[in-house]
Amino acid sequence: MPGRDELPSTLQRSPGKAQETWVKAHDNAAAEYGEGERAHRTGYGALKHTQAALAGVSPGDTVVVYGAGPVGLLAAHSSYLRGAARVFVVDMHKDRLELASRFDATPLNLADGNPVEQIMDATGGLGADRGIEAVGYQAHDATGDEHPEMVLDSLVNAVRTTGGIGVVGVYVPSDPGAPNEAAKQGRVGFDYGTFFQRGQSMGTGQCPVKRYNEHLRDLIIAGRAAPSLLVSHEVSLSEAPGAYEKFDQRADGCTKVLLHPAGA
Repeated sequence: MPGRDELPSTLQRSPGKAQETWVKAHDNAAAEYGEGERAHRTGYGALKHTQAALAGVSPGDTVVVYGAGPVGLLAAHSSYLRGAARVFVVDMHKDRLELASRFDATPLNLADGNPVEQIMDATGGLGADRGIEAVGYQAHDATGDEHPEMVLDSLVNAVRTTGGIGVVGVYVPSDPGAPNEAAKQGRVGFDYGTFFQRGQSMGTGQCPVKRYNEHLRDLIIAGRAAPSLLVSHEVSLSEAPGAYEKFDQRADGCTKVLLHPAGA
């Protein structure tokens, strides 16, 4: 891995700016250091947090990630960077599952059956060592009905006894549009009894992105990390509204969009 003195001048910290200020990367690195890198920091945060590990991924682990959006895909990628032996990604969108394969993860389609059963079959009944929740409180079933507890319940049953779960999918203290009164107050009733009996651990919270800037930058420069693999579209700023609409609708294989203010 290159040392700091060996880095291009455009990637080094600005003189006199302690730890936080970065000079813009040169143009040919934009795909790696743009939106893909921001999602990478959050995905990596599912594995390593300021105070303690969230999911606790370590060498040799089997990991299951729920959610094949940008953060989930890069959590899968980061699992391999942390030494995982196998990584599964659960989702219902075929284009995103195909992208998971590009990150060397094994895709599991919800349309093919209960993801817990799929994980158990794939692990000889042992379950995954670590699980990552990259969906959040707006998780919904195939009919579109929202179930804030759905992914947490599935993870508790897919992860082995004493395994770890990292939650980076967003949960909020209040949600006026939630399907029930408890959820409207930010209360999510998941399978805590099984979680307790299995002695599992769970880490949650927003990712402290500044903590990982330098580390992930160096992994990208060294060729170990490649967050730009998830970028599907690069468009001009004037095309942004249409691109965001496609992303929201999961249309046209739209997984991650890079915007070029000066033109595509």
